[in-house]
Amino acid sequence: STPPKNTATRRLNSARLATMRSPAGLVVVGAGLVALPGALACSNILVSKSAAADGFVHTSYNADDAALFGATPRYPAATHANGTLREVYSWDLGIKLGAIPEAAATYNVMGNANEHGLVIGETTHGGLEILSNVGKTQADGFAIDYGSLIWLTLQRAKTAREAIDTMVALATEFGYASAMEGFSIADPDEVWYMELLGRGDLDEGVLYVALKLPEGAVLAHANQARIREFLPCDDPETCRCSADVVEFATENGFYDAAVDGAFSFSDVFDPVTFEGARFCEARVWFVFNEVCGAGGCADFDADEFLPYAQGRDLGKRMPLWVTPSTKVSVAAMRAIMASHYEGSWFDPAVDVGAAAEHSPYRWNGLSWSVDGASYVNERPIGTQATGWHFISTIKPDVPPPMRAVLWWGADDHAWSPTIPLHGGAAASHASYDDADCMSRSTCRTVKKLPGTTTDLSFDAAWWLSNLVADVVYTRYDRAASVVKEAQKNLDATLSVKLAAAEAQATSLFEQGFETEAVEVLSRHAVEAGATATATWTALWKSLMTSFIDGMTLKLDPEESTCGCRKEATTFSDAWLEKVVLDAGDKYAEPEGVASSTSTPAETTHASTTQPKGGLRGDHRAPSTPTRGVERKAISKLAIKGVVG
Repeated sequence: STPPKNTATRRLNSARLATMRSPAGLVVVGAGLVALPGALACSNILVSKSAAADGFVHTSYNADDAALFGATPRYPAATHANGTLREVYSWDLGIKLGAIPEAAATYNVMGNANEHGLVIGETTHGGLEILSNVGKTQADGFAIDYGSLIWLTLQRAKTAREAIDTMVALATEFGYASAMEGFSIADPDEVWYMELLGRGDLDEGVLYVALKLPEGAVLAHANQARIREFLPCDDPETCRCSADVVEFATENGFYDAAVDGAFSFSDVFDPVTFEGARFCEARVWFVFNEVCGAGGCADFDADEFLPYAQGRDLGKRMPLWVTPSTKVSVAAMRAIMASHYEGSWFDPAVDVGAAAEHSPYRWNGLSWSVDGASYVNERPIGTQATGWHFISTIKPDVPPPMRAVLWWGADDHAWSPTIPLHGGAAASHASYDDADCMSRSTCRTVKKLPGTTTDLSFDAAWWLSNLVADVVYTRYDRAASVVKEAQKNLDATLSVKLAAAEAQATSLFEQGFETEAVEVLSRHAVEAGATATATWTALWKSLMTSFIDGMTLKLDPEESTCGCRKEATTFSDAWLEKVVLDAGDKYAEPEGVASSTSTPAETTHASTTQPKGGLRGDHRAPSTPTRGVERKAISKLAIKGVVG
């Protein structure tokens, strides 16, 4: 395959090369340059106003981490006395990083949105190990990780541009304790995409590039850095970056202009590997393929970039964004965020690994081997490992607390309910609430919030979503459509309630009753959570009664025992043929084998000397004349105890 454009990403000077190591799980690129594979988690879609069907800015975010407890972060607006310190915890590691001075005043934050309509999401890129500060704390000079950076910024910034400045300033002043990240930053008017990483022990501060998404464009990222050539970055209205980014890369042996040509941020700091293409960029390929659709995109051809997404041609990089000819709807975004590569080359539901019910999920990780050969499983956007997710709508011409609405859900995007939450809402239902815990179990226990990753609670939305999803995973063909219908019905119910709440809040804002208006938004958030939790509790119970023990329950009022009947699952001929191909005649029903009670043809009318009676356990017929008596046995497949 073609190598990445910047060959400098495979070089380091000999002194640094001698100090670098290749710990398990890291990707060694060429002559010793070590790239972190990242957490291989998360997907984001960014949609500009003029690319959206409704004319509003939208972003989406799946936070993928199988151990992440999905609950809504919440930080009430507050004022703080001079000298007040804010404790900072690592979102990924759960450890205390340190403490920094609080801002004099902080804004209300609900999930990943604030009361001014600012929304921030992310995906972890990893980047070069030598520039990572993961595991370091304030004692080492690094007090803010990428997760805390998001929520600190939401509390301190009103717009996307303010957010970029705030994030860079906080990470520079207090030290950035993470690896390379991609941040989606949006307000009612514009969307920005920023890639940011630390400088390791080589220097202080951070390296970053932030680009404004052009009107009409759609961008996606999923754990692989995507910003390539961006210089000259001389218009702050559309581009912002570290002033010394090229100088730093050159001085430290990451880039040589004479050899590498134009400077590429992603090729230098997060070189693409097979894993980066197949596990990460393939998601982006699918997003672009879906939003371009039948109308196409002038700047993207799915067939052209398929070898790159497959990991077979790493030099065929995709564009940073595309410009669809068809407007993108929220429904389309949700379908993509819940997708499993349906209908594409990557579709995992069509091979033998999908089993009898065409499941797109695989439980043996992303890689496996047979006879020394390595293989992979696909990593679809709608992964079972999602902790929580949202799709945002950001409107400009409404009161600030109403600008950002997150349709927020816990666990797998494909099978969970989503509830509308305003950035200005000050409360959430207990089943969704994470307060300021950042999903840390110890914090949730202290605050008496329901459930943790290791403590199942029927009062926690995350656990209810997991229970419903787990039924689908093992009964995909039968249960998936049931859950999709439940989502559709709940969405309709919550949309009506959202419209009513917004109408009431708008009236109060117009009359100057801001406190009362916010109370309406908060009450709506609590009620939406309660409705979703009650609905999903009932759904799980229904799924369990409908599909328990591999059977499918059908209501039958004429059946006197349970008012129901149980039916065995019917598998496709294609799957049954695979079983026969694999097992041969092991399960074949032999032809021409007579019943043990059959009478040979030549003695059909004979014998009145059969044994009398029949002992317990003896299934032969009693000693009565057989002449003219039908001795057809009841089929074992008609007995409840046999077929269940």
